[in-house]
Amino acid sequence: MHFAILRSRPIHALVLACLLVLGGPNVWASNLDEEFSEGKLVRAHWCPCQLDEKLLSFPKDDDGSGDLIARITVNRTIAGEKDCNYNAVCKPYEGSEESQGERLGPSFMQAPRMDIMTEGRTRKKNPYCPYSDPTDDRCLQRQEMRLTRTYQYAFEQLVDYTIRFRMPEEIGNETDSLRWVIAQWKQEPAQQVVDPAVELERPRKGKQDEKEEKWEPSPFLAQRFDDGILHITVQDGDCRCIVASEKKPAIWTHGWENGKPPPDCRYTYPSALEDRQCVSSLILEFNGEPKLTTARGVWTEMNYEVQPGRKGSGGSITVTQDGNLVVKVTGKIGYDDVPDNPPKQKFKIGHYRDIMATSDSIDIDRVTVVAK
Repeated sequence: MHFAILRSRPIHALVLACLLVLGGPNVWASNLDEEFSEGKLVRAHWCPCQLDEKLLSFPKDDDGSGDLIARITVNRTIAGEKDCNYNAVCKPYEGSEESQGERLGPSFMQAPRMDIMTEGRTRKKNPYCPYSDPTDDRCLQRQEMRLTRTYQYAFEQLVDYTIRFRMPEEIGNETDSLRWVIAQWKQEPAQQVVDPAVELERPRKGKQDEKEEKWEPSPFLAQRFDDGILHITVQDGDCRCIVASEKKPAIWTHGWENGKPPPDCRYTYPSALEDRQCVSSLILEFNGEPKLTTARGVWTEMNYEVQPGRKGSGGSITVTQDGNLVVKVTGKIGYDDVPDNPPKQKFKIGHYRDIMATSDSIDIDRVTVVAK
């Protein structure tokens, strides 16, 4: 600390001293204002355990300001699921900890292309997946960076996130509802919420030919780009709801209602229930309708005031875009806690999508995180 400041600004010094006493030496450590001005990945801020850094660059913004931006590219060299090895990649900024995978789940855009599989089950078809099983992990692409442990918070804490970003103006597929997550918030660790409909789909005891599907939690909040359409989903247990969108999906028969649940909620587990409607506790509040503007070829700034949780009446998420209120979501957000292992909220940004043939980039101008 510069003691000249203490002498010249006694009031500020008193406030600062109180903060240090109450909050300890890391009172500001959990706030982030990342503008990528160093032209490299700051490993005290970001863990690249699910990122191929050869496809991460820091070009100058094309607005003539000379400011640097982060550009995360995904192309055909990225294929298959990518586990996060904290020990190997994130030390010394991260300690050893387990990381749960997350399900891509259903898409809310157009009706997906379907195939009839040999066993008679109707399955989604990705035209770029060469394997007979469309759920094969080799048909995924993951290219994400995550905030380090310094910026991971107690799950029910109120945290404000702002992201200024831009997506490609042209994308290679706008018709197959290929799933594409560009920012996500995870609850870790998480425990499945018991749902009678899900329990009915579990393999019955004595059926040796049936293998129980592994449960993995979806992000409790996700910013998505399926078919090049910016939209947002929130999770109530294994029930995913679309809470805001750039366009009203063509398959909807009705639209948004203020003070009511979302018009479209679908199971994310098990896969046998995926795309079936589910009932959530979520309520939407908005002015007009919860409509987003495009991020294709233009900069946009998304702000998320996040306070998830399931206890009591639950939590809330307030979304604004470019300073305008989009939607406030209230209700039971996320999953149950693992006993004696309090969860955290963790943020990732980049690409997590069904495999595609094109090379696409997300440009990121700024990420700010403020714990309240």
